[in-house]
Amino acid sequence: MTQETKVYTYRWAVLLVFGLIFMVGQMMWLTFSLIRNEVTQVFGLVAGDPSVVLLTASQPLAFIILSIPIGWLADRKGLVIVAGLGAIIQVLFGVIRIFLINDFILVFVCQFGLSIGSVMIQNCIVYLSVSWFPKGERGLATGVSTLFMLLGMLLGTALSLILWTAPLFGDPGYTVALAQANVEQILYLDVILASILTVAFFAVARDKPPHPPDIDVLAEVTPSVRGMLKDRNVWFISFGFFAGFGIFIGLTAIIEELLISLGIPVAAGLGSPVIVMVLLMVFGIIGAIAVPAISDKVQRRKPFLMVSLTVGIISTWLVGTSTITELTYVSSAILGFFLISVMPIALSMLEEFKTVGPELAGASTGLAFWFGNLGGFLGTILLEALRVGESYLYSIVYLVMVMVIATVLIFTIPETKRREETVQ
Repeated sequence: MTQETKVYTYRWAVLLVFGLIFMVGQMMWLTFSLIRNEVTQVFGLVAGDPSVVLLTASQPLAFIILSIPIGWLADRKGLVIVAGLGAIIQVLFGVIRIFLINDFILVFVCQFGLSIGSVMIQNCIVYLSVSWFPKGERGLATGVSTLFMLLGMLLGTALSLILWTAPLFGDPGYTVALAQANVEQILYLDVILASILTVAFFAVARDKPPHPPDIDVLAEVTPSVRGMLKDRNVWFISFGFFAGFGIFIGLTAIIEELLISLGIPVAAGLGSPVIVMVLLMVFGIIGAIAVPAISDKVQRRKPFLMVSLTVGIISTWLVGTSTITELTYVSSAILGFFLISVMPIALSMLEEFKTVGPELAGASTGLAFWFGNLGGFLGTILLEALRVGESYLYSIVYLVMVMVIATVLIFTIPETKRREETVQ
């Protein structure tokens, strides 16, 4: 007997509160990314200590360890338990790090704790889209979740520098005490916002609607994890995440020093690092909404992936090597639009593989994010390791070569989103 299917308007409310806790977690994770020089001594480190980059590497590291088991957990325990617990964890570690700000090791532990919460939230993206949204809207729903992720990264990176009222490191009047007071104000704002949004999530979010939005949720044949892991296409998509996250997280970690090495002036407030990150993420937000929506409309995935990856290769090279400020800004906007729009399309494509389906949406998301964050973690480490003097040239070559390999692999994947006859 066929069960009733129904599309609920309430799906947008669930997506909104999910997106907001996703957003604030990214904000809290990247609080220190553009003020690393200013807060290094606050942590008890000597000025210029490169280990501060580990604070940005904390989230990729947490994903490497936990992404796959939490993806499996999301498929079994649902949105409210897994994402809700993640939101609570974010608040708890956000509070704790305020009081441990003078100890770098303990700040890193708190960053890792925040990242555990982010893993639990992020791995529910596809679970939410297949539970609440019909097939024709799933790319868009995943794109909206990506929008909130990017908005959080934008706020986390840009706001810290915009809200920095103390003298910058090296400027007259800079003291560790002033820097500590300034960063503590920013951390308190993070915690207050995270607490409010966590309460809103539990008030609004539901695991699933009474009736599923599409017939494929009712499938009787359940794909197996073993079958999913035998599918080379799943691995190729996951390697694409490795390449993309390596670029996105890696550039986020080094952007200030990269621009200095290229001779592009860096200043506080709306200086070049903030402008680059704003352009990267604002145009990423536009791409994450527009491109998946078009993909859903024309019922094609692969062409969008190939174009985005190819443009991503070119724009990564330009961002990493251009000494012309205006070209860097334009390239950052193009990179954001095309590179970030790939993620929701790739996640939707994973769910459309016969070896995955809605039943293993969380597990496949976990695997993809495992690879992605492995790429991000290695990116933050290797980009510094490949630095020669002040030059990041070999670091950029690494990012481009990995993306080229990913593009070649994904070219071999068959299309998953076929046109369907409309039933009247």
